[in-house]
Amino acid sequence: MQQTKSVEGILDEIIQQEFVTDPGVHSVSIVSKTGLMIAGRSASPAKPETFSAMAAIMYSSAEATRTDALKDKLEHILCSFRSTKLIIAEVSSSLLIVVTTDRSMDTEKVLENMNKVITRTKQELVWLR
Repeated sequence: MQQTKSVEGILDEIIQQEFVTDPGVHSVSIVSKTGLMIAGRSASPAKPETFSAMAAIMYSSAEATRTDALKDKLEHILCSFRSTKLIIAEVSSSLLIVVTTDRSMDTEKVLENMNKVITRTKQELVWLR
C-alpha cells in the first residue's frame, strides 16, 4: 500500500530539494494569498503568521498597482533592505513563494530556484494549475 503525503509535506520536500544548503538563503516559505503559512520556514520563526500575512498583503498591493496603473503582468516583488532581500512570486492563483536571502545573493539565481519550486509544485500538485 502506497503512503500518501500531505500537501504541506510535498511542498516542504520540493523546497528542501530546490534550495539545498545555500547559506545565503535565510528562509523559503509557501503562503496563501490570504496570508496563511502553508509550508517551509518563515523569515520570522517567532511570528510566522504575521510574516505570511505581510507577504500576502505586499503581493496583493503590487497586483492592485499593476491592474490600476501599469497594465502589465506582475512577475515578482523584490524588496532590498540593508543586508537582506525579500522576493515574492506567485505559485498559483492561491499560493505565493516567499524567499529571504542575504543582499549579496544573486537575484537571478534565487529566482531560478523559485521557478523550479513553482514548476515542480504544478507538476506534483496538478490541481494547483
